[in-house]
Amino acid sequence: MQSDTIAAIATPPGTGGVAVIRISGPDAEAVLKRVFPRDSFAHGQMVYGSVRREGELLDMVMAVMFYAPKSYTGENTAELHCHGSAVGVRQVLDYVLECGARPAGPGEFTRRAFLNGKLDLSQAEAVCDFISASSQAGAKASLGQLAGKLKERVLAYQDQLTDALAQVEAVVEYPEEDLEEETAEKLLPVLKEMREGLFALAGTYRAGRIAREGLRVAIAGKPNVGKSSLLNALAGMDRAIVADVPGTTRDTIEQSINIGGIAIYLTDTAGIRNAKDKIEAQGVKRSENAINESKLAIFMLDGSGEITEEDHLAMRALKKSEADLLVVLNKLDACERLSEEDVKREFGMSPLRISAKTGAGIDALKQRLLEYAEQDKTAGEILITNERHVFALRQAAGQIGEAIRAMEEGIDMDCVTIDLNAAWASLGEVTGKTVSEEIIDRIFTKFCLGK
Repeated sequence: MQSDTIAAIATPPGTGGVAVIRISGPDAEAVLKRVFPRDSFAHGQMVYGSVRREGELLDMVMAVMFYAPKSYTGENTAELHCHGSAVGVRQVLDYVLECGARPAGPGEFTRRAFLNGKLDLSQAEAVCDFISASSQAGAKASLGQLAGKLKERVLAYQDQLTDALAQVEAVVEYPEEDLEEETAEKLLPVLKEMREGLFALAGTYRAGRIAREGLRVAIAGKPNVGKSSLLNALAGMDRAIVADVPGTTRDTIEQSINIGGIAIYLTDTAGIRNAKDKIEAQGVKRSENAINESKLAIFMLDGSGEITEEDHLAMRALKKSEADLLVVLNKLDACERLSEEDVKREFGMSPLRISAKTGAGIDALKQRLLEYAEQDKTAGEILITNERHVFALRQAAGQIGEAIRAMEEGIDMDCVTIDLNAAWASLGEVTGKTVSEEIIDRIFTKFCLGK
């Protein structure tokens, strides 16, 4: 399909200041000259002029030509920078298609960049992640990947595997030299360090996923402990209704905040207790669902009162979920009747003391949330944000582990060769060297049109 020329609108739909139409393929220059008549173009130089169809003015535009291989796709690529009129840019695109291009499919420009060696597969996926990033942390992680940091790390591991394979294959080829023990002694420390490095890199997936998708946090506890006040304090605004009447919050309330560049999605839940009516029961059920969907739950206790059966009921509901727990002792501004030691003795966890009313301890709570989100960042600046990548890295580490076991147990070096080759191929799935066409198709269909 790379023998044809494609075109699409590369900017978001709707009205804006500028809309860009991208054209890529062997006939990109010919199509551009039909739409925007001109004898020649200088590489990368913007030219102002008009687009006319049979004498009718469609738009006044800026046109630019990028010649292969110095373009995003690695092919001849042209762009028309139009006024951001949804109607106008559609008319220009229709004319481009009439002049010899066909509509591009989702992600087809970036797919061509990958197939032409301008990007590896991890960088191509980072393009999509960067476009959809909802936080600074997500954007930074995807930009690092787009810059080739993951690619470089993977290629370095593959180079180490290639060196190890050369030494192992020498043992297999020249058995009379009796080099097995010497080679194993030399390679085992290298392979063990490589395996640990791959596991550490894969271990950043938790932090990477939070950077990309954000952290979901449920605020839970019995009624009237200050959950809505805490939501308002963290959000810096009156998002939830606050009253002294237990059961004021009947439904979940959501609010997103940004801490240290990470998007955190807070959910204020209805107080967990034995419901007195159907509406309250539905609110409690929604609270339990919100907790189950969260990565972290803040369990709030009222520091001005005593621990009650309703507190235990709320804790039991929290323990049924897979959410990690952070205990907060609220109402530091009121008369203190509940100590940190009381909470630790009752629930086995030390609380963070705050006042949602005055704001005392809120900064410390925000820092705790940030530390939770960023834990497991153990591989320098690289964060794994893609489940496909973490699977390939763990698989490669496991295959290297099998090679290590074979060496330590004195198993034939042919088996070591098989394991090391398998690890090399697993790493190739990250960069796209050994990935199947089916997976490539699946990746690029997730892209938007025009990218």
